[in-house]
Amino acid sequence: MGTALVDHAREQHAKLTVDVNEQNPRAHEFYRRYGFEDVGRSETDSAGRPFPLVHMALRH
Repeated sequence: MGTALVDHAREQHAKLTVDVNEQNPRAHEFYRRYGFEDVGRSETDSAGRPFPLVHMALRH
């Protein structure tokens, strides 16, 4: 299901980025296998909570 959703988003947008909770290695690996690369990191999530995020972008 996840791959189908990313495929659909890729059809709609030229540039894709995602933020992945650093404490979710399965999600991080899913996006890596799809071709996303780590491009940054934040110590907190968008609400300022202490949940580190890995910022990823899809290679073209």
